[in-house]
Amino acid sequence: MLDALDNFDRAFGSVEAESDFEKEVEAKYKAAYDLILETFKKLGVEQVETVGVEFDYEFHQAVMQKPSEEYEEGIVCEELAKGFKLNDQLIRAAMVVVAV
Repeated sequence: MLDALDNFDRAFGSVEAESDFEKEVEAKYKAAYDLILETFKKLGVEQVETVGVEFDYEFHQAVMQKPSEEYEEGIVCEELAKGFKLNDQLIRAAMVVVAV
């Protein structure tokens, strides 16, 4: 199921809806995505916090580092893949970029 969410995230970031039909399709996909996240939440599955928080090796997997004017060193500046936890136990680490 997490792979399905990853695919939604990739789809949302790769194509911009232009026509009314495309916007309608995008809205339906967004509704399905939100429903999955809401169902996860009801089951106790939460997303790992990423952008703007201090890097935590217990919940984050640093894929790369890059300079940032917006974030201080050691702060997550970009999320590449969502991480999830169940009752504070990690299911999957978030793949992140960390500011240097």
